[in-house]
Amino acid sequence: MSNEILGKFLLKLYEKTGDDEIGYFDRYEIGEGIGLLDKVQTDHVVENLVKDGFVINEVQSSKIRITEEGNKRLRNNQI
Repeated sequence: MSNEILGKFLLKLYEKTGDDEIGYFDRYEIGEGIGLLDKVQTDHVVENLVKDGFVINEVQSSKIRITEEGNKRLRNNQI
């Protein structure tokens, strides 16, 4: 998975979050918003972001939220 796709996904989640740092959002809506072709691609992106500690996945749901680490990464432009 390219860093560019991971960065776009995380940025889109960050934009949706706004001031609501604990809000959960639908991963598939975000994936579609950045041009991912299907749910499998989106799941793979989320998997990588969870492993890196940038996203938290709600158990047995398509809902995700950005972590403080993900916020820091975007603020420091390290993706």
